[in-house]
Formats: sequence, structure tokens, C-alpha cells
Amino acid sequence: MPSINTSSSGHAGPINTMRIFLPYSTAEAGYLATLRRAMDVINSRIKGHAPCNAAFQALPGGRSFADVWNDSSIWISYSSDATPGYYSTRNGQDITISKYAFTMGHWTVVASLLHELAHVNGAPGNDTQAEDTLKKCLLNNLHDPNVIGRILGPMNNQRIC
Repeated sequence: MPSINTSSSGHAGPINTMRIFLPYSTAEAGYLATLRRAMDVINSRIKGHAPCNAAFQALPGGRSFADVWNDSSIWISYSSDATPGYYSTRNGQDITISKYAFTMGHWTVVASLLHELAHVNGAPGNDTQAEDTLKKCLLNNLHDPNVIGRILGPMNNQRIC
């Protein structure tokens, strides 16, 4: 399972100049609880779902969802950005979930994690491959066909996803 970047983990993620890849501290205890709930949903409902595993195997990285999910070298960090429409991002094996995504609830966190894990497994940022995995991973109701590496929000304001 991916590792969680906490203040005691000792993980030094990507440079935090934009306050994006931060460790979860006691100030984010509620968000950490939401993250753990999302991870429980993934463990209990999604990890063993054959269509989800097949969708991930079809990505350029070729690993099943279970293989990606079981990779402890993937880190999940916190972003204090609460800008509406900004959910998550990735840098290599580091994923961050935004404060905005947490305010939307654990199902949004589940969808954001799966989307970013698809990028970890090679989904490019210039098409819908990462977002389309949600349809095969029991999250069809959270799939947004407008997500192509970025969401184009109101007035074409681009947000990273």
C-alpha cells in the first residue's frame, strides 16, 4: 500500500516551494482520517476488482491496480491548497491530495488517488487515460470526461488534477 507522508515518516518529498507535498501533521488530523477512510475503501472494494486491475494493466506502465496499490515506494502527501477545482497532483512516485479535495469528502479522495495512481502507472497527462480508469474501478459516478491532465474550470481557469 502507498505510504503516507506524516511528520514522523521522515519522507522528503519533492521541494515544497508551493506548499504542495507536505507531511500530514496533527493540524491535519481530520484530513488524515479521511485519507485513511479512502484507503480502506480502496483496500476493501477496489484493489481486487478485476476490471480495475485490467484497466491499469492496459496503461503504459503495465502493472495491475493491485500491483500499483501494493507499492510502498509511492507516497501520499498533503497540499494546503484549497482552491476550488484543484484536487491532486503527482511528481514521480509522490502524490498529493489537496485541502479542497478533502473538503469534498472521502469519495473524492478515493477518485483522486486512483487518477494519480494511473499517472504513476504511465498514463499520460494529455488524454483521458488516467480519468477513464475510474469507470473500470467502481467510480463511474465520479468520472469527469473533461479531465485531461488538467480540469478546465469556469472561464477556462486551468487546475492541476
